[in-house]
Amino acid sequence: MEITDEIISKLAKIELFSDFAKPTNSNKQILKKISEKLNVKEFASGDEIIKEGDIGDTLYILFQGNVQVQRSTPSKERFAVVNLTSNMNVFFGEIALIDKDKRSASVVATTDCKTLTLTGDDFRKLCEEEPILGYHALYHIAKRMAVSLRRSTEDSLTLYQALIDEVEGNKQD
Repeated sequence: MEITDEIISKLAKIELFSDFAKPTNSNKQILKKISEKLNVKEFASGDEIIKEGDIGDTLYILFQGNVQVQRSTPSKERFAVVNLTSNMNVFFGEIALIDKDKRSASVVATTDCKTLTLTGDDFRKLCEEEPILGYHALYHIAKRMAVSLRRSTEDSLTLYQALIDEVEGNKQD
């Protein structure tokens, strides 16, 4: 892949690599090494970039375009979770950098899109070469997972309380 200033600039804006945004020689070198491992993937509007339930091993950085993150209900009905644009400097599939596991949501292109991809294997190789990259990137992934876990726990407690309220309400009838 051709390394451009635009790609390196984009990487510096992505939360995962934002600790390397300060324009030092060391940071520039790390961002350049990351960009050397990236591949460009293009998607047409309506294409499914990630499919919920599939096994994933790739991080996607939204370089151009818009996407919608979707989840499925237990009855397999899809609903929109969030709409994202490339101006938001977003990425998805980051857990695949650590572990090949089932995707927790689908990501669908709502416009023609261009993504930058990084496989888990390439990420681990980069971290062996640049341990400081691994430390900072994994720290950001851990923070995102902690927020997600807290939100999931709060949602579970809310549902549990609603269930108890419903059961107790039925007992009084």
